Amino acid sequence: MIFSDIKILDEKFELREHMYVQTENEKIIYVGPSMPEKKAADEEVYDGKNKFLMNGFFNAHCHVPMTILRGYGEGLSLQDWLFTKIFPFEAKLTPEDIYWTTKLGAMELIASGCASISDMYFRIEDEAKALDECGMKANICNGITSFNPEENLEENRGWTETWKLLEKVKSGAFGDRILADMGLHAEYTNNDRVSKIIAEAAKKSGLRIHAHLSETQKEHEECKERHGGMTPTQFMKNAGVLDVPAQFAHGVYVTEEDEDLLLKAGSSLVHNPSSNLKLGSGIAPVKRWMEKGLNVCIGTDGASSNNNLDMMEEIHVAALLCRGAARDANAVSVRDILKMATLNGAKAQGRKDCGCIKVGNRADMIVFDLAVPHLQPDFDTLANIVFSAQSSDIVLNMIDGRIVYRDGKFSFIDCERVYAEVNSRLKRILSELD
Repeated sequence: MIFSDIKILDEKFELREHMYVQTENEKIIYVGPSMPEKKAADEEVYDGKNKFLMNGFFNAHCHVPMTILRGYGEGLSLQDWLFTKIFPFEAKLTPEDIYWTTKLGAMELIASGCASISDMYFRIEDEAKALDECGMKANICNGITSFNPEENLEENRGWTETWKLLEKVKSGAFGDRILADMGLHAEYTNNDRVSKIIAEAAKKSGLRIHAHLSETQKEHEECKERHGGMTPTQFMKNAGVLDVPAQFAHGVYVTEEDEDLLLKAGSSLVHNPSSNLKLGSGIAPVKRWMEKGLNVCIGTDGASSNNNLDMMEEIHVAALLCRGAARDANAVSVRDILKMATLNGAKAQGRKDCGCIKVGNRADMIVFDLAVPHLQPDFDTLANIVFSAQSSDIVLNMIDGRIVYRDGKFSFIDCERVYAEVNSRLKRILSELD
């Protein structure tokens, strides 16, 4: 496929006009100012007039199956929300429930420009199957929890699910779109012994680790009380988690000393602005992270704490919040924000051939229609994308060279079947909770 005479965000995150981008199989094979010489007779040429092309988004922290929980447990703090509403509901979810509600989440993600996600949940084989069928890429983990310091992890569902998914990934069942990560839900849902076992297992198996970190002040301070003054970051370091590539969600209360540890380890921090604001958790010091050189990504979190998976909205909120919190209109540039949502997320996932429009990279590309009222005049395209564009302006999403969404239609998803399945399953679960 050839995208012709189109504005693009190039590999240096610079805007370039009147460009041509060609794909073949799953790769980008040409980027240049003229029509490529190599062109198949039947190759589609996509008209780029009044269009803008950039890399698809990498949602670096979410819980996609939680779409079935959208609007459930409103008005509660994180701890009350989790323990009185979310955990009891989740205990009722079957593998089939996870499969269908993941497809609902995939629709939202794809339509808002996502190419890949880092997801933490359970029944992860069913989640992986659903995402793969929808055409998405994903790094998936089970956020292992263990409240018993003597627990045999061989009897822990999160632990066993991780190895089953890894075995399936290694078998080639999902190509290389789906990767298995090691999940450690958080310090407050685990203990020192289990956390060390998880970290060591990840190190031996070459897995990345995905965890929550210092999301609330309560979590941060209670960790220090439990562990002799150690912050959650220091707890993770002591457990060996920082010895492997890791991405940590939230980080609202990380200290400057914590940030130094994370930077030295090469860890990634995932900013989840909408979730942190909605749950009253606070505002992460993103400007400071960026000034220190940390790899900062963007994630939506789950649809029960956001309440959507719309990366366009998350990008917009992240840009505004960083500037407002820092009282600096230049605290984060539009290029920085777009890089956080693409290349930085790909780096956190360990996907070296993803994240920007570059020959040899995966063809993960989204196209915006600029001929809409709120994107005119087109004086500053990148500012318009960050501050004015909406997910409804995305008219095409290509992942690994396959068009998964075009002009409002999904290539691999039966939308009506998904809606019917999810609402039927929600009705059953609510009746079981009564």
